[in-house]
Amino acid sequence: MSNSEKTFAVKNGEDIKIAGDGKRVLFGRKYRSIYGDQLVCLCALLIMAVWRWGLRALTICAAGVAISIAADWLFCKMTGKTYNPKDLSTVVSGMCLGLMMPATIGYGYIVFGAALAMGIKHIFGGKNNYIFNPACVSYAFLSVCWPSQVLMFPKIGEEIPVFEPYAGTLSSGLESYLVRLGTAQEMSVSDIFLGNFIGALGTTHVLILIVCGICLMCRRSLSPTVTLVTFAVFAAGTFLFPMYDNVGASIVIELICGNILFGLIFLANDPQTLPHSFLGKIYYGIVIGVLMVFFRHLTSAEASFVYVLLIANAVSLHIDLFADRTIVVIKHTFKWLKNSSGSFERVRKEAQSGERKSLGDTQEIIVPLLNYNMPAVDNKIIKASKKPPKIVRDEHNRPIRKENGKESFLMSLRKGMGIKKTFDNVKAAVEKEIRKPKSRPIRQPKKNDNNKTGNKGNS
Repeated sequence: MSNSEKTFAVKNGEDIKIAGDGKRVLFGRKYRSIYGDQLVCLCALLIMAVWRWGLRALTICAAGVAISIAADWLFCKMTGKTYNPKDLSTVVSGMCLGLMMPATIGYGYIVFGAALAMGIKHIFGGKNNYIFNPACVSYAFLSVCWPSQVLMFPKIGEEIPVFEPYAGTLSSGLESYLVRLGTAQEMSVSDIFLGNFIGALGTTHVLILIVCGICLMCRRSLSPTVTLVTFAVFAAGTFLFPMYDNVGASIVIELICGNILFGLIFLANDPQTLPHSFLGKIYYGIVIGVLMVFFRHLTSAEASFVYVLLIANAVSLHIDLFADRTIVVIKHTFKWLKNSSGSFERVRKEAQSGERKSLGDTQEIIVPLLNYNMPAVDNKIIKASKKPPKIVRDEHNRPIRKENGKESFLMSLRKGMGIKKTFDNVKAAVEKEIRKPKSRPIRQPKKNDNNKTGNKGNS
């Protein structure tokens, strides 16, 4: 491993990191390594399916993988992206879709389902960006549109032709009897672990699934938090609301029927849809477990795990945000408890050691000095430290307000603007004008008109 692969850029303490070469890493492992481990486990399940159903199981899974790769390449060309042949998530999606199908599924359905899965993958952004698990979306669509082809299974050990249509009789799976009738056939422990009951190609091999889950946990390719929390919540809900009287058998039957165990290991732990934080994974497992109990006991839908997982994928980002807020609230709560709890004991020890001089009934309260007299805790009067303002007069014996020996802001502003000086000049001029003796103007005599005088003399 190169130095660039050993260097990670961690963001907000999340488990998902970015390696030095730009590849995403989960639990210290690259996505490609995680999908490689899942592919090895899926191949082990495929071997068991071929041992039980013949080459028909191999051709179904091979068709799913081939169409997934071709559709991924085609959608990359249509969207202008570079196709990466090393992207193992495409192969894992095709394998998961094939192993969730019955041995009698037509090839046309698996071809359409694989193409739909890759279309969903590229619609939501392509590699490392999709929101919903592609295999889950495709299986949910096929089970709703063609339930007689997807949810009906042949008998155990029946030989299925590879390329010819199946001419035998199909029957409902174990989950259908459990959901619709509320009962299930009695099975021995060996039949349960060996998968001797009706179901899909790769979802009935309970022992192989358990071993695959343990191996993936040891390889750090599976989140034990999500898996164990989901199993615990689902088991608790089944224990409180069992389908029939035998509670232990009800928990086991409800877990192995359908595609719950298979989906919990391979679909719910898809690294591209998992929450990032540890608390977010706990919330994610709780959501999946509660929804599984709800769908199993309050609805009659078969293959309900895919619908549960699609809902959980849709709220995965919001679960991360809620987990981050929860962590912030917890930190603030612990900080407040640390600062508030034990304050009396802390103050008492400080007083006994001599760090504090006195201690009241509860604890000493330190009151800052105020502008007025106030009785302290020890009933002593604290004198006001602030003195009354000093009155200063100007040259005209007029009081000037000063604050702490300094001129007030208004007086300094007036002096700076020249308002006081102008006011004094105007006032002096007015007083001078008032004190000035008033003089009456001398009225000049009117000039006599010669014409008028001559007329009077003549007269």
